[in-house]
Amino acid sequence: MTVLSRFKIAGCAVFLGLSLVALPGSMTAAFADDLLLDVAPKQTPAEINNFKLSEDFLSRMEKVQEQLGGMELSATEEEGQDATPSFDKMVKSVESRPQVVEVLKAQNITPSDYILGYFALMSSLAAADAESEPQLVDELKDINPEHLAFGKQYSERIRVLIGE
Repeated sequence: MTVLSRFKIAGCAVFLGLSLVALPGSMTAAFADDLLLDVAPKQTPAEINNFKLSEDFLSRMEKVQEQLGGMELSATEEEGQDATPSFDKMVKSVESRPQVVEVLKAQNITPSDYILGYFALMSSLAAADAESEPQLVDELKDINPEHLAFGKQYSERIRVLIGE
């Protein structure tokens, strides 16, 4: 699976996950590639590529996901309407749920960092997976090398976190 394909899947998964507020329930949902073309960025956005990943952040994200998984949250009608939500819409979706914001605050994570961090974790995993495939070398040139190393080191934990 190419890095761009992972971003396509990640974009839809984050939107679906935000609709349910537990980012995401499962990354194994089958989405048609042609429906996802507009979701995938041409390259990793700077905000994601510059996000500081750490073992501490990953641990806090795991705690957040565990707590959110135990909540009964449902999507709003508006969230289901936009197939390609903007970053701001995703953050507002999280911010509109006080119980979710409370869980994030308990782990010292802002709604914005939750979204950026989730995509940064996906990017790091995609880069780590793609590194061993020669045909994908060009797709890796813009990936933060620290993210690549992080994805290699914590790949199994990231897979569990994203439901892969």
